[in-house]
Amino acid sequence: MDYLGVVLLVAVVAIAFVVIARSSVGQGRRARAEQARQLALATRAAEADVNGFGDEVSRLAVLADDDPAAADLYDLVTALHSRALESLREARQPDELCQVTEILEEGRWAAARLAARAAGEPMPSRRPPCFFNPGHGPSTRNVTWEHRSVPACAADAARVEAGADPYIRTVERDDMRVPYWEGGPAYAGWARGYYSSWRGNRLVADIALTKV
Repeated sequence: MDYLGVVLLVAVVAIAFVVIARSSVGQGRRARAEQARQLALATRAAEADVNGFGDEVSRLAVLADDDPAAADLYDLVTALHSRALESLREARQPDELCQVTEILEEGRWAAARLAARAAGEPMPSRRPPCFFNPGHGPSTRNVTWEHRSVPACAADAARVEAGADPYIRTVERDDMRVPYWEGGPAYAGWARGYYSSWRGNRLVADIALTKV
């Protein structure tokens, strides 16, 4: 190979290297931008849930007066709210939001026990969160909806059994509001956390949490 051929070969290899390097950098930037977008979406959903639970914690404060057992439950509820806030602040990837909603599921179960005690009612059996909106708290029974058996809170169960639409939680996707289970991968961790302790349980066997 003559000198000119060597120069041309080196030039071609160098150009190919630059093109590959730029493509790799571009793909990395796009991947990071997409992850940041998904984190922002999931964080907004989790933040709304944490704030909603915070409002419930404030309303429950009056139920803890003059009852040591109720006071203990209230302390647990407030501690779980604080843990959810901390976990929300520490999340750096969309999947890490599962820790937030796992804590919220436990917190709403504690809140349900506190409300039952304050009302003089028997302690409720622990059940999965309402499928239509996990922020509604623990379900009261399963209902048949779109040929599936799903856990539902009392209000949504009554609506479905009366032939009405349940109060479905929606999230942002492509400039639209869609049911959270159609929110795509951005919400996968957020949704999974609510049902992580129920994995394999027959009560949630028919639930498909997210669609891409």
